[in-house]
Amino acid sequence: MKRLLTIICTAFIVIIIVNFFYYRSLYNKQISYITTLLNRQSQIVGLSVDGIDNGFASDLNEINFTEDLGEFFNDQVLKARVIESMKLFASKYQDFVTGIRLFDNKRNEFSLKRDEMGEGWLEQTFILHVQGEIHDREQLIKVNRRFDYYLPVIKDNIAVGNIVVTVDYEKYFEEIFSVFNLKDYQWQWVITDSGQIIYNNLETPVRYAEIDRIVSGMDNGTNGNLVHKTSLNGKNETIISSYYSTQLLQRSIALVFSAPADFFQKYILRNSFLIVSATLLLILLIIWFFLRFIKSEKEESRRLSESEKMLFRLIEEMPVGVIIHDKERKILKANKVAASIYSYSGEQEMSGQIYPEEAVTTAGNYFAKNLGSGFNPNQFIIIPRKSGEMILYRNSIPLVFMGREATMEILNDVTMLETARQQEARANEAKSGFLARMSYEIRTPLNEIIGITDVIDNYELSDDVRNIVSLLRRSTEVLLNIINDILDFSKIESGKMILEEIPFNLREEIKYYSELASTHIAGKEIVFSSEIDENIPESIIADPLRIRQVLTNLILHSAANTEKGEIRLRCHSGAIDQGMVTLDFELLDTGRSFDKASLNKIFGDSLNQEARTLKGSDESALGTIIARQLIELMGGTLSAESPSGLSGDAGTKILFSMRVFSNDRMLKDIDLQKIRSFSDIKTLIITGQQNRDEEIINLYHKLGLNISVTSFHKMTAEQIRISLNTPEDAYKLVVIIDEKEFDGFEAVKSIWNQGLADRVIIQMISSNDKKGNYLKSLTMGIDSYLVKPLESLKLSGALKECFPYLETQTGSDAIGNIKKDIAILIVEDNKMNLKVLGTMLQTLGYKYEAVEDGYEGFLKAKDKHYDIIFMDLFMPGMDGFDSSRKIIEKDKSVLIAAFTADNLPETRRKAELSGIREFISKPVRIEELKRLFFKHFKAD
Repeated sequence: MKRLLTIICTAFIVIIIVNFFYYRSLYNKQISYITTLLNRQSQIVGLSVDGIDNGFASDLNEINFTEDLGEFFNDQVLKARVIESMKLFASKYQDFVTGIRLFDNKRNEFSLKRDEMGEGWLEQTFILHVQGEIHDREQLIKVNRRFDYYLPVIKDNIAVGNIVVTVDYEKYFEEIFSVFNLKDYQWQWVITDSGQIIYNNLETPVRYAEIDRIVSGMDNGTNGNLVHKTSLNGKNETIISSYYSTQLLQRSIALVFSAPADFFQKYILRNSFLIVSATLLLILLIIWFFLRFIKSEKEESRRLSESEKMLFRLIEEMPVGVIIHDKERKILKANKVAASIYSYSGEQEMSGQIYPEEAVTTAGNYFAKNLGSGFNPNQFIIIPRKSGEMILYRNSIPLVFMGREATMEILNDVTMLETARQQEARANEAKSGFLARMSYEIRTPLNEIIGITDVIDNYELSDDVRNIVSLLRRSTEVLLNIINDILDFSKIESGKMILEEIPFNLREEIKYYSELASTHIAGKEIVFSSEIDENIPESIIADPLRIRQVLTNLILHSAANTEKGEIRLRCHSGAIDQGMVTLDFELLDTGRSFDKASLNKIFGDSLNQEARTLKGSDESALGTIIARQLIELMGGTLSAESPSGLSGDAGTKILFSMRVFSNDRMLKDIDLQKIRSFSDIKTLIITGQQNRDEEIINLYHKLGLNISVTSFHKMTAEQIRISLNTPEDAYKLVVIIDEKEFDGFEAVKSIWNQGLADRVIIQMISSNDKKGNYLKSLTMGIDSYLVKPLESLKLSGALKECFPYLETQTGSDAIGNIKKDIAILIVEDNKMNLKVLGTMLQTLGYKYEAVEDGYEGFLKAKDKHYDIIFMDLFMPGMDGFDSSRKIIEKDKSVLIAAFTADNLPETRRKAELSGIREFISKPVRIEELKRLFFKHFKAD
């Protein structure tokens, strides 16, 4: 121990002596190096300043003397040439020059400067109110913190104007010194020949000694360096300074580079102490770790041996196949399950064999796609067997085995999972086919009912009869939505139900269902009433179709179980949080009461045999279950209890809530009463940098709006602000085209940040619609959010909502704008559907021809050109798809509109591939036909 202590003390002394001489030599070299470095840097910057000083006046005089600047405001060609020369001059000296002006003795003035972003030029020509003073010689005049350099414009030996260049010394020094400034370790300052410091980039207040030595050197026009004292934060320190004498626009200056000298001495002493201490500590740590290492090495060897035995045991006992192979895929270890998978008698027989490298197959791609997300095709291995294929899921883990780099392959048999998935897929496919066909069959008679009511509605009827017809039509529409419950139930179960975000009036919806409820309680001694709180927003954003389903299904439930008494619907506002409103509903009746078990069956999680019907009621349990599931999808809850509290022990109380968004929009500070026609709407259309959506732009052109088009950039909001300063030039409408390549909300955000969102009407047209976009548009002051594809009628309707005083055509005028000489062919095998559609066309004043088979339709279209063909898709013989395909081959100009009860997405895609351009779902409405004709056959 004593010997070890002696070695440590000796080493400590030696380290101190060596460090003393080493760092003393290093200090002297560092001071010499810093002095040389400062000299070099001051000369580099000084030569740059000399170049600016020599070239500035020369370049400016070249502009002055090579052009007749006295004619600048009279000769536009000369003016353009001079402006280009000025831009080149300003670009060359952009770090020094902030602006250029040219004015003459006739009060004309031109100014040129960079815009705020430094990417473009701001040019302005104007007449001065007061004639500026004309200087007849070169002068440098200080204006605030900048200087104006005046150069006379001479014509016929008389100064007729001045070129004025505004320069910023401080900005220039900041730029040229920026690459050399190292805060407290190196800084720069500038001194004049009067001893005044005009620039210093050291953030700390400082006072310099021996400044007169630098001033003296300036008088002699020399460069040099000195070691002198300075006061930093009240502390005296020694610094090294190197200066360079020069001149910049009639001002004699010295550029001074300074660095502290004390810092290096402190740095060296500190480092010496730290290194000596660290060295001794390191020696002690090495000795300590060495002793610990010897002790722990034996313990680690024992643990490794036990871990290896445990690993071998785990490999043998795991219920999955395990194979360990090296880089050459030679098998080092395998277990019994792996041997069984590859038909070996035992794991020993596999050792030394080459593990086959499986290629990515089509089957692997199939399993990776269908077994769920997160799988790769190369993770699946298919092994043929006599009883069928074995499907293995493989996971590879790199490891070190027996001192060699290796890979562990874990093989899990997922054959049963795939078999179960295939069976489920076949069952779902069969169910979807059945539901689609059932929906098609039911929609066909509904088409006839709704079509006939539309036709009857066009006759002169008494008010009572018209109300009955209207109620019949609206009831069949509700029935059509209930038919969709069957498809919706399947969507909800599979998690594919998507809720829409559509603005609508909740009060009108509840009023409508109050009227509808009276049809379900007709003949019963029941009073139906509804109440809605006044504080609920007039317009909300949610999925009105799903809310209708909920209300319809629950009201039908109450009506079916109530023979007399009262049904009461209440709606009031719950919590409101950042535009989100919770609607709380109460549906109370005086009908049957149910125990908890029965209520669980009615509003349970799933539809089962026991829950199909309730005693004494023909009501289906499907509607109430769908209602509860839709409520939960809308972020709400549903609960039911008996009695309701309206009449003793009778009745049921259903409490449910939904989360919706308020559609209250930002109030705009715009006088809309003066805007009476589309031509009064001055419009700015903002697109992305890459594309211009000519289709949308043409729609606005056709409507007659006064439009301008620009691509979005940082100054777009400023462009809008400038227009608003002049009422006759102010933009009334800003249209933003949102695309995948251009996020339109970024443009809206720019307008919002400038405080302009409440001063213009904002309309967004999106071809990149995403869930949540409509709600985002509300919070950002967007007045109208539309999604492509967009029709002229829909666009004009949206504009009329934003500009309510527009003078619009009446419905009869719009119909008058449709061509009357249209050749129409109907291909429909159902005579009732044919009669309904034909009657509608006749009501609109059109004649038509009709056939009952797809092949007959093809022959008709082959012999005669038709403007439009209404094509049923499912007919015996040649169906509508094949018929349309053959017709399009002969006449590509004909418009074919599908006329079918099957509105599934796959049917639409198949129709589009057959050349069908329009899709009309049964039941068809006269208004739909009007829109179709107005879209394609608008009169010139």
